[in-house]
Amino acid sequence: MSAKFKRYLVSLSLVILGYPLDALTLEKVRLAIPTVAVMYTPLHLGIKQGFFVKEGLEVEVLTMRTDLAIAALGTGEVDFIAHGGAALRAAAQGFPLKLVFALDHKAPFWLIAQPAIQNVQMLKGKKVGVSFPGDTPQLVLKRYLRRQGIDPDRDLSYVGGQFSSTGLQSLLSRALDAAVLAPPFNVLAVENGLRSLVFLGAAVPDATTANGIVTSDAKIKQKPDQVQRMVRASLRSLLFYREKKEVAVNFLASDFVLSRSVAEKVYKDSLDILTPQGEISRERVRNILGLIEETKLQKSLTLQPEAIMDFSFLRKAQAEMR
Repeated sequence: MSAKFKRYLVSLSLVILGYPLDALTLEKVRLAIPTVAVMYTPLHLGIKQGFFVKEGLEVEVLTMRTDLAIAALGTGEVDFIAHGGAALRAAAQGFPLKLVFALDHKAPFWLIAQPAIQNVQMLKGKKVGVSFPGDTPQLVLKRYLRRQGIDPDRDLSYVGGQFSSTGLQSLLSRALDAAVLAPPFNVLAVENGLRSLVFLGAAVPDATTANGIVTSDAKIKQKPDQVQRMVRASLRSLLFYREKKEVAVNFLASDFVLSRSVAEKVYKDSLDILTPQGEISRERVRNILGLIEETKLQKSLTLQPEAIMDFSFLRKAQAEMR
């Protein structure tokens, strides 16, 4: 089958499905995410459901480390990133970025440990896996540990490179005593006999992450229509995920190769993490910036949340969808 004929079939299918004619000429955009995790599932599901195609966007999703993603956004190698809090902290250091859509309003992290570790106090002297030093999971964990009377820099050691999937494998092989995991890996960990010590999103409510859609100031200025369409499709994806449980659970089960019962538990957890309509408050953004104080970067203290958030595209999309 020729490439030309394949494009014809795609176009014909879109017309039959009721997509607008301008959706037939797709504009390619690149979206970077830090890891494969449930908080990004609404976007993946939205792509599968055709919400982005309906906006004339062909989304290429790339898995990219946070620092590399921010640099790529600055050079235009990617158009949007979903690195939330880490990106906003970079903005506080001078990177011209804006959060335009928020997927979550709670830190989507669980502290998982070996079965013999019954409480957080027993982590003293132990090895804990994190994505990498200074990234959001470690900052949230450190804030929690301080409130438990534990010195996070002296009482335990960290092992970097332990993103959720690798962190789970390291726990199962007993190479780690504990790790910070995001869904679905926290549920899979418990299913495999590991212990869930705490849901950090609930235990540290003032340390949110704001994963979502972040783009550059240049993109907003040069291609506001593209940003608007990206935000509108993201909002539609989030609402669809929240409202269509059966479809969402089936997608989770298929995408992460989960049993139905595990997928339902993961879905329930995700509803507590995700924003209702793609927006977080000014105060929550202020809390994200507050984490910078814990990395000794004092520049954040004078930066206002409005400097790194722009929900004007979202509010327009919300009004249209009402």
